[in-house]
Amino acid sequence: MLDMSWFAFLGSFLAILLLLLILRVPVAFAMLGTGALGALVVYGDVNSALNQIGLSILSSVTTFTFTAIPLFILMGELMFRSSVAQEALDELSIAMRRMPGRLAMVAVGGGAAFGLLSGSTLANTALFGRTLLPDMEKRGYDPRLAVGSILAAGGLAMILPPSALAILWGGVAQVPIGPLLIAGIVPGLMMTLGYVFIILVWSRRGADGEEVAARRRSFAEALSSGLKRAAGPGVIVVAVLGTIFFGIATPTEAAAIGAVASLVLGVGMRKLTWRGLYDSCVGTVRTTTMIFAIVLGSTLYAQLMSFSGATSGLVDAVTSAVSGTVLMLLVIMAVLLVLGAFIDQVSIMLVTAPLFMPIVGAFGWDPVWFSILLLINLQIANTTPPFGMSLFVMKGVAPHLKMSLLYRSVLPWIVSDLVVITILAIFPSIVLFLPGMMS
Repeated sequence: MLDMSWFAFLGSFLAILLLLLILRVPVAFAMLGTGALGALVVYGDVNSALNQIGLSILSSVTTFTFTAIPLFILMGELMFRSSVAQEALDELSIAMRRMPGRLAMVAVGGGAAFGLLSGSTLANTALFGRTLLPDMEKRGYDPRLAVGSILAAGGLAMILPPSALAILWGGVAQVPIGPLLIAGIVPGLMMTLGYVFIILVWSRRGADGEEVAARRRSFAEALSSGLKRAAGPGVIVVAVLGTIFFGIATPTEAAAIGAVASLVLGVGMRKLTWRGLYDSCVGTVRTTTMIFAIVLGSTLYAQLMSFSGATSGLVDAVTSAVSGTVLMLLVIMAVLLVLGAFIDQVSIMLVTAPLFMPIVGAFGWDPVWFSILLLINLQIANTTPPFGMSLFVMKGVAPHLKMSLLYRSVLPWIVSDLVVITILAIFPSIVLFLPGMMS
């Protein structure tokens, strides 16, 4: 190994990696390229570096934990391609026809439901910006309410289970997947209630425009339609979470149950065609390949941080400089907010996991509690002016909107999320009581 201090190695490694990410080099290639260069520096010769890269690649994707990701993605793809998920959302929209801000409510619910398909808040923003925003504008919604609800909705997909990004973080950071998924339920509901409160307050001021009058249905019609269009997906989600919560199945086994149940539901309702099944498999392979390619680079990166002494050196430096638990947590949250202005959530998780988790252990924090705070923080960072990446995605989808409007539209939602994260930071038991009840 070349004679290089841990500080110089860590600084050089992160500087090169962040530069490549800012230049929009794909995350997987940026991490693999920087990792290969780092391995050459650490081990000193090409053969040793290549051996380490090979071992890292083999160990990264041969873990049982990550098998839940393609299965959950397949479950979401099957629901999407068979139109089961869309029909459930349509039924939800009809059921809420008398509620103020109905389309904004649908955006919030849809953001959580469709987050599994893409695994990305940015992709959700683009999807709902193209589909729901024109309808809201046509019906006279206040642009700030329309845009804000879409930007905020994507964050629920990171917290509410089953969350592909939570599974990815759990695998990389070595946080138990089952408790992490279950721990997201209460915080996700708290975020949802905050969003609903904002929509109701905004709608009372006439910000939700004019809704199209819908035909009133009898109770029997509503019950029949609800059971036909929404009961199936609801039962599948409850079954998946229930098997994890009661210890009947691991997250991977629960994901397999969900995928099979989604296939049976699509076929049973005669909504899933052979073409839809093929597209579901292709979409699953495409998304999984992207995620696993990123994991390859992140594993090499984590091992280099440990072998070079950067991880232990950083922990020693941080714990000696910052003794207060609250101050350390604030520093980490601030770092996440800054990173969120430049790179996407997946990149942030993979860059920070090997650095933050040893600090979590040093301060005695619960890793599940910290992980939930991190996931919420990443959503806030993605929508924070002036450089939140979701803002620029929305600008690309709706170029007629001014950036100043986008900045104003996200402020109430950011405040709501900050309130939630503050409550969770002060009262960790809110996050941990459901995982503590798991079998």
